Amino acid sequence: MPILGLDLGNQTFRVVEMEEQKGRLFLRKYGTHEDSKLNLHSSSEQEIKKYATSLKQFITETGFSTPDVVIPIPESDVFTRVVQMPNMSEKDLRNSIVFEAEQYIPIPLKEVNFDFQILDQDAFDRDRMNVLIVAAKHTVLDKYVSILRTAGLNPKGLEPESLAIGRILGDTLNKPSATMILHIGNFDSQLVVSYRGFVRFTRSISVGGSDLTKAVEQNLGFDFSQAEEYKKTYGLDSKQADGKVAAAIRPVFDQILTEAKRAKVFYTTHNPNVIINRMIIAGGSALMPGLLFYVANNLDIEVELANPWRNVDFVKALESQKEQIIESGPTYVTAVGLALKVLKTDQ
Repeated sequence: MPILGLDLGNQTFRVVEMEEQKGRLFLRKYGTHEDSKLNLHSSSEQEIKKYATSLKQFITETGFSTPDVVIPIPESDVFTRVVQMPNMSEKDLRNSIVFEAEQYIPIPLKEVNFDFQILDQDAFDRDRMNVLIVAAKHTVLDKYVSILRTAGLNPKGLEPESLAIGRILGDTLNKPSATMILHIGNFDSQLVVSYRGFVRFTRSISVGGSDLTKAVEQNLGFDFSQAEEYKKTYGLDSKQADGKVAAAIRPVFDQILTEAKRAKVFYTTHNPNVIINRMIIAGGSALMPGLLFYVANNLDIEVELANPWRNVDFVKALESQKEQIIESGPTYVTAVGLALKVLKTDQ
């Protein structure tokens, strides 16, 4: 059965319809909708209803074949933490995890839904294991479920965005290679460390693609739409446009790199047996010219552009759009990762 991976942005919907057939993943349909008048983060019921109505119209017009959907919960609305616990069965852990969760979740447990996942045995203390704790407020979950219901969709799963990103771009247990993922969103960015097939560390950064665009707008005197085009065309390539666009973007983008350096030092200090030797960059701004070279030079690390289609086939109806789909891959990372939460494959 097909599933929709629906990446809900503040002003953007990005969707993939995927299906598993005989152990292979297929992309059946995809689509993106942007509307600057939408506001997912609003507390106004009217604004949220407007958002849901627009989503319903988009889903209908695009012609997706299933209402079953998995969506992300923004990192700002969720609590994630990897903790060490004594080795025990999952049943025993479920009985004792409440006491551990109370130490790390900064709001009363009666106000949240929380779950856990046993990751693996701790590398330094073989009598303890690593456990991922995830929690989100009831009000947040209710809001997203209400949006989906209003849009005529059937929620099959909700999870932190970082887990979807790690699922599609992280390393695997069979081929462990500690990886830092930088997902540059429109209004913020996410840093995710994946190791041995699991997300181990996350950090949110309050700088996103729109901040890079605003830097070009303010420094070069453009309107926002023109600044966006210049950002996409010239990016961090100092050899283009007399280096003016790159010079405008660098100070803002360096804020992201500073946080990436701090995250790397923090994680490796607390996990000295792990060496982070590569970074994968995703999100729309990942496509900026010169970005990969700039990051590699500043972080002294192997850098690559995210490709969520590595193990995905395209149905025949999409063959003529294959080049376009591949090029836009970094923007569909979250959506593909969400779909894989439900699809069972050996990928």
